[in-house]
Amino acid sequence: MSLADFADRVNAFLYRQHIRRLTVDEIESAQEWSLKLIRRENPDWSEEQIDAFYENLLHVQIIAVDEWTRRMS
Repeated sequence: MSLADFADRVNAFLYRQHIRRLTVDEIESAQEWSLKLIRRENPDWSEEQIDAFYENLLHVQIIAVDEWTRRMS
């Protein structure tokens, strides 16, 4: 197993653990807040553009970066 594979697996595990702790109210609140922020920062966007942007945010891949390895490779 490479270091990148290990980092991916650790990130996925931590993400699932974090999301599992959220209540339905917290998830809905986060969604409302995100949509309000997108609308405020992009007043000329249509609802379709806002929804598409929000959906893309949900699929952003979050990864930990090992700075030492990144600098040395």
